[in-house]
Amino acid sequence: MSGPQCCSNPPTLNPTSGSGHVEKLGGLDSYLTGSPDSKLAIVLVSDVYGYDAPNLRKLADKIAAAGFFAVVPDFFYGDPYVLAADGSRDSLPAWLKGHGVDKGFEDVKVVIEALKSKGVCAIGAVGFCWGAKVVVELAKGDFIQAAVLAHPSFVTLDDIKAVKVPISILGAEIDWMSPPELVKQFEEALTAKSEIKSHVKIFPKVSHGWTVRYDVSDEEAVKPAEEAHKDMLDWFVNHVKMSGPACCSNPPALNPASGSGHVEKLAGLDSYVTGSPDSKLAILLIADIFGYEAPLLRKLADKIAAVGYFVVVPDFFYGDAFPGDAGPVGNSSALPIWLKTHIPIKACEAAKPLVEALKNRGVSAIGAVGFCWGAKAVVELAKYDNFLYAAVLCHPSFVTVDDCKAVKVPISILGAEIDPISPPDVVKQFEEVLTAKTEIKSHVKIFPKVQHGWTVRYNAEDEAAVKCAEEAHQDILDWLFSHLK
Repeated sequence: MSGPQCCSNPPTLNPTSGSGHVEKLGGLDSYLTGSPDSKLAIVLVSDVYGYDAPNLRKLADKIAAAGFFAVVPDFFYGDPYVLAADGSRDSLPAWLKGHGVDKGFEDVKVVIEALKSKGVCAIGAVGFCWGAKVVVELAKGDFIQAAVLAHPSFVTLDDIKAVKVPISILGAEIDWMSPPELVKQFEEALTAKSEIKSHVKIFPKVSHGWTVRYDVSDEEAVKPAEEAHKDMLDWFVNHVKMSGPACCSNPPALNPASGSGHVEKLAGLDSYVTGSPDSKLAILLIADIFGYEAPLLRKLADKIAAVGYFVVVPDFFYGDAFPGDAGPVGNSSALPIWLKTHIPIKACEAAKPLVEALKNRGVSAIGAVGFCWGAKAVVELAKYDNFLYAAVLCHPSFVTVDDCKAVKVPISILGAEIDPISPPDVVKQFEEVLTAKTEIKSHVKIFPKVQHGWTVRYNAEDEAAVKCAEEAHQDILDWLFSHLK
């Protein structure tokens, strides 16, 4: 399968294209784009034309904008395929002999190890044409967390049967390399592997290579390419994430004696309470996975109480918060197990009697602020019109577009530029949905140069970090003041 479609619509290579830069990674020249501080990376494995293709780099930039560190290695060592001046492809078989996917597979493993050595915790890979074969080889092991194959070449049914990670295959209706009939066989094989999440889609009226070798001046070509790009991003956002590291980064040193308030039982929950109990306005703070004993969370509660609110920080983990004493990224490998028994929806249900208890004490209006894990609990409460007067979500985890569509109270969302859990592109989708709900007041803000957790897990000795956190705190206060009266 080294026919003409593999070479159709060759790009005009440009080594200066893209908003990133080239440097060595794992011994390979690589186009890098996105925050090097991101703990999530995506490796793009090119087609035969290599890593200097402008549309490929443009896609890498788009992936980086969603919070990933994107890497496009030069697997051809400066020797991509060059189409003959007369359009002849006679030289392709000889070129392929010297640029085998086996070598690409060995090289990409070195790149992945280099990424891990830089602190990257989860990696996805997308392969185009030639590159799809390299990526499917990765997907047979434990090298990556998710894979995407775009108009694959050389991929076989046996390859697909051996896949061990979530995989998406984007095929073309007009493709001799992987015709629709073969792609449908891939789909059948994947459907039979119920333990592996998969997605297969055949794009109508497009040809092999359409995702990266389209004519940018042709609107009809750009549209399906962008649709495919969105499918890729959605797949990576859903499957290349840290139920771990970002959620666990900068764990606090818990202190049950911190804060100027005290702990008492409210609706059966141990709760840190601060502020005047005679106030008619109350605020619930729902913690991230590290729970209600985090000193900076309690400090924020005291700050909110100082402007007149009665503030409650419940222990929704019943003394079993995620342990934050396992180093700078926490014990992230244990997080999936912990999350199975600590579900945000349960916090929402436990919060309802707490809200009623506050009302029984004479509180007339209640707002809620959720951080990371807690944001999911708050957005669930915000779907009702009889619990909260206002909601704030800070660097949310597990929140979806559908959640935002169901919101019934004024809501503010504070996102981070560097956040693989709710990357800027996802937060912007939240904003679009909320803007369309003209009957609901909303506010969405993405803070530049900050990471997931920055509002309550900042370094108190880092002036820049404190400044960003305090700006967010003021936004929280302004929103609550505007909507709880």
